[in-house]
Amino acid sequence: MFTTPPTLTRRTVLAAGVGLIAAACSSSEDQSSASTDVGATDDVSTSTTTVATTTTEPAPTPIEAPGFDGPDPFTLGVASGDPDPSSVVLWTRLVGASVESVQQLAVDLARDENFNELERSELVETSAAVGHSVHHLADSLDADTWYWYRFRIGDHTSTTGRTRTTPDPSAATPLRLAFSSCQSWESGAYGAHRLLAETDHDLFVWLGDYIYEYGPGNASVVTAAGLRIHDRPEVTDLDGYRSRYALYRSDPHLQAHHAARPWVVTWDDHEVDNNHAGLAPADDQAGFAERRAAAHQAWWEHMPVRLDPPGSDGFDIHRTVSWGNLVDLHMLDGRQHRDPQPTDGEPIVIPGAGDFGVRTLGPTALDPSHSMLGAEQEAWLQERLAASTARWNVLGNQVFMHGLNGFPGPTPATNPDTWDGYAGARRVMLEGAVASGVRNLVVLSGDFHSSSVGDLRPDPFDPDSPTVGTEFMAPAISSQFPASLRQLAPLALTINPQIRWFNPNNGWMSCEVSEDRWTTEVYLLADVTDEMTTAVVEATITVEDGVPGAADIVERST
Repeated sequence: MFTTPPTLTRRTVLAAGVGLIAAACSSSEDQSSASTDVGATDDVSTSTTTVATTTTEPAPTPIEAPGFDGPDPFTLGVASGDPDPSSVVLWTRLVGASVESVQQLAVDLARDENFNELERSELVETSAAVGHSVHHLADSLDADTWYWYRFRIGDHTSTTGRTRTTPDPSAATPLRLAFSSCQSWESGAYGAHRLLAETDHDLFVWLGDYIYEYGPGNASVVTAAGLRIHDRPEVTDLDGYRSRYALYRSDPHLQAHHAARPWVVTWDDHEVDNNHAGLAPADDQAGFAERRAAAHQAWWEHMPVRLDPPGSDGFDIHRTVSWGNLVDLHMLDGRQHRDPQPTDGEPIVIPGAGDFGVRTLGPTALDPSHSMLGAEQEAWLQERLAASTARWNVLGNQVFMHGLNGFPGPTPATNPDTWDGYAGARRVMLEGAVASGVRNLVVLSGDFHSSSVGDLRPDPFDPDSPTVGTEFMAPAISSQFPASLRQLAPLALTINPQIRWFNPNNGWMSCEVSEDRWTTEVYLLADVTDEMTTAVVEATITVEDGVPGAADIVERST
C-alpha cells in the first residue's frame, strides 16, 4: 500500500489526483497515443439444439461423434458459465468449419475427469450464423456438484473442462470466488490465468475488457513467449472481432483457466470501442451502430453466457447469479445503456501533460436522471435488491464507484467515464439499496488497471455521507497502470479518505465468503511480462456481516 507523505502542497495534490483520474479515462495503451435471471433455465441460448439424448441408465454409452472433414476444430478451448443449482452453460467454438455448414457435435458430461462415471452424452448443433459457437445448457443436474465435460466431432476431442452447479437456494454454503478484468494482449503475458487455473475457486467473475480493439503496436511488450502484438488493424466489423477473440483465446493459460471452473462475465468498453457510451463513440465514427452490433455478436459467440444471441430488439446482458442464500451476484451493464459522459464541468488541464478529459462535477453529472445503467436496468436492479434475501448482495460492475477527487477544492475534479460522471444516479442507487434493506452491499469493479478498497458512500466527496457498502477494485490481468502516474498515487489518496487502499500492479482478487464475513486477498504478480511469474498476497481485507466498509486491512510484511 502507498503511504501518505508527511507534507503536501496544493499543486502536488492537484497534479496527483488529476493524473490518477486521467488514467481511468484511457488504458495504458492510450498513454502512448430485458433482464435475465440465471435461475431461469428457459433463457438459454438458442444457438444449439439438443437432437439426441442418452437414456438415464447408470452407465450410458457415449454418442458417436459426427464426422468432420478438417483439422482440429477445438483450438479455442472450452468454457462454462452462468451456473444455477441444476444447470450450467457449456461452451466451445468450432474453428475451420465451412462457412455454409451446419455442424453436429457430441458433448459428454461426467462426474469424474476420466469419464468413467458418464452422466450423459448428447448431440448439439451449430451453424455459421453464430460463428459455429456452441452454448449448450446441461440441465437436470445435482446442486452443489462438480462435473467434467468435453466436446467431440470426427476424430477430434476437445480438452476436458471442469464445471459446477451452485448450492441449493436454501443453503448458506461458503463461496470462494476470484475476479479481475483488463487483459490487453499487447501489454503483458497471461501468467495470472496460469496461476488462477490451479486454484480451488468455485467461480471466476470477469468485469470487462476481455479483448482490446486496437490495431498493433499500442503497447506491445516482450514476454517470455516473445513479442505479443495484435495481428490486424483496429477491428470494426464482425470478422475482425471474431479474429480478435480467436487471438486472445489462443493463449493456453487463458484456455486452462476457462476450463478450470465456470465464469460469470460482463463487458466494458474495449469489447467495442474505447470509452464509448451507448451508441456514442468517443470520437466521430460513421456506422457506429453497426460496429457495436458486430462487437456484441462476437462477444456473445465467445462467452459462456446464459443469453439468447443479440437481436434487432436489443441485447440486455444484466442478470443475477445466486449462490444458495448466501450471495446474489447482480451482473451489470454499464456501457450499452449509459448516457454520454458529461461535458459541462470545467475542464482540468494537467500542466505539461494536456487535457485528459477530466472535469469538475457539473450539473449533468449531478442530475439523477443522467444514467449509467439506463432506466430499465436501474429499475431491475432496485427490484432485485428489494426482493433478495441473500446475506450478501454483490454488484458485478465495470468502473469504480467509490469516487476519486482530483483536488481538495469545493468542487471535485473527476473522470466522467467512471461513476463520478453519473454521481446523481450513483447517489440514488446507493440510497435505494439502503432503503430496500440490503444487509451487506459489496461492489466488484475493474477497468483502472490497479487495485483499491473503498468505502461506498452516496456522496463519496462528503465526509458526512454514511458508508453503505464496500468496493473492491481488482488489479488487471495484463493491462498496465501508466508508469508515469505511479508516483502520484500516494498524494491522491490523502484527499480521498473513502479509498482505504490502493496498488497499481497486476493480478487478481480472491474472496472467501461466509455468513459472518467477507475476506478478500489481493494477489499481485511479480512480473506481468513473464507467463511463468509468481504472485503474492499483498493485502487481506475483511468485511464483517452487517458492518459496511472494510473492517480490517492487513498488508504483507516486506
